Amino acid sequence: MPVSKGRVLPVESLRGGLKQDLPTRELLSSVGRMVALISHDLRQPLTAILANAEFLSRSDISQLERNDFYKEIRWAIDRMNELVSSLAECSKGRDTHRPAARNIINTVERAVRMTSVRQEFRRITIEHRHKGLAVGWFDSHRLERVVGNLVLNACEAVSPDSGQIVITTTGNRASLQIGVWDNGPGITPTIQNSVFQPFVTYGKADGCGLGLAIAKKIVEDHGGEIHIDRSCKTGAFFRINIPFAIPEGAIPLVPRDPIPSTRVGTLSLEAAASH
Repeated sequence: MPVSKGRVLPVESLRGGLKQDLPTRELLSSVGRMVALISHDLRQPLTAILANAEFLSRSDISQLERNDFYKEIRWAIDRMNELVSSLAECSKGRDTHRPAARNIINTVERAVRMTSVRQEFRRITIEHRHKGLAVGWFDSHRLERVVGNLVLNACEAVSPDSGQIVITTTGNRASLQIGVWDNGPGITPTIQNSVFQPFVTYGKADGCGLGLAIAKKIVEDHGGEIHIDRSCKTGAFFRINIPFAIPEGAIPLVPRDPIPSTRVGTLSLEAAASH
């Protein structure tokens, strides 16, 4: 019989206690994983707030530009609040996947602006090319994190002076395809099979190896797939395919306003929405 702090406990009692603790342990483990993922994604809005605050300190910007910077800061704060709220929902065992009828062009634009505002990425050319339907059924907050992580990885891989990143989105009534390509050095074949696993990183001194693991989890929560296009000869090319059909009787689209594009930056949108 096991002994604990001077008391003799029946084996059956100890086993019963372990069984009762198992759901709690699983929940704590799940929350712990969520904390790691949320902590990773909180860095982007924090960096965006700092970068936009630096712009606001300049005296040579117009009032229109100043208003844009304020809006981007407010939006970054909203995103941080959403991330923290999702952590609270997870701690209560609730589902944090909440799809709705959303516009993929707006989602991509917000993700790109969150990344391209950083000082070291401002000379990188980022293009978004869209074809087909723009409105479909997905969780815009979470898919934004997917695109944001892929674009961040691409920005860190390419040259800060001649880097090129192309995001393609193609929507139809059944599915949405997303592609993110960059002209960086690509991903070494030795880690291509494990690149979506947590804590696998390559070529980044400060990388924690969570961005692609986060992307994979969110894509799979959408019922989709993400993979590396091994046929790409230059740079790295990630492909995503998720269901896009709006369920019959679903709530009509509640638009989320995109951040205004009134100032010159690295973002070049070649997207024409069709509904």
